[in-house]
Amino acid sequence: MYLRSFLTKISTAKKTYRLVSSLILLILLACRYFTVSELFPTPTPTPVPGVDVIRFTDDETGQRFRSLNGYINNFVDETWETTSYRMLGNFYDSIWCHGPKVGQNCRTIYGTIGVRDQHILELYTLFYNDFPIVSGLGFSARWFPKETGWGASFYFNEGGGNTVGDGWAVDFYEYTTFTGQAAETINLGNDYQYKIVETTIDYSTGMTNREDLALYLAGPEGMRDRGLVQIQALAEKVRTELNAHRVPTCDPQPYQGGGIKPPCITRPMTPAEETEELTRADEYFDEQEQLLQDHYDEMYSAWMTAFPLDQFWP
Repeated sequence: MYLRSFLTKISTAKKTYRLVSSLILLILLACRYFTVSELFPTPTPTPVPGVDVIRFTDDETGQRFRSLNGYINNFVDETWETTSYRMLGNFYDSIWCHGPKVGQNCRTIYGTIGVRDQHILELYTLFYNDFPIVSGLGFSARWFPKETGWGASFYFNEGGGNTVGDGWAVDFYEYTTFTGQAAETINLGNDYQYKIVETTIDYSTGMTNREDLALYLAGPEGMRDRGLVQIQALAEKVRTELNAHRVPTCDPQPYQGGGIKPPCITRPMTPAEETEELTRADEYFDEQEQLLQDHYDEMYSAWMTAFPLDQFWP
């Protein structure tokens, strides 16, 4: 009985071996006479409709989008890479990039943000279940110097709804060495924020994006003056909140493992803690104001190098 079972297993193994050998032989013969692409053809990608095909829910936004698209295509040249327009999630977008580290078709830019000698533009709108009907406009422009100096990263969103919201900001980065991270940073925009422990205090301009942005685009001095007013307004709000004892602190609990952030038990600040936070805030805002006063011309130049908004903004 045991011998019969053993012989049966050997017979089954031999059959399996012959079957596998036959399959391998067939694959080798196929590879001899066919290319890999013929054996495993790549699906034909679905063409992405051009800018002239998409239909905006708001005509004015559509005109601005197409104007920006046209200006960008005149701004770049044959040395730039581009993704062309594509549909990713709810985004209909295109990226243009230039620089030694951006990679073909801009495929590596998200891993190299902040790398020197980079210039990146992106334009997008949003769609949901009824493409080619689209809504909203998003634009970003980033430029980082080859060696030392100031770089700028700008974004503008409007009509983005709950997906991206509305707003604009420009971040400036000062590079004082040929390699490494920025030595100084400063942020300007329609919303200013300062964080104390777990509390974020923000100050909004109360103007529309375009009205607010226009004040900064009036020129280097206009950008400086508008920025200083907003930084000072946020600084005053931070001092008010601390002096009114409305900013709590919290005591983090011991880490229990598992990659889970331990809880932080909230409590009122002591007078000494409030004094310390006031000193820290004053030093931060003084530094931000000084940076803007000392380098506003270089900052504005970097911003306009990223994209000449002073010459064209629809």
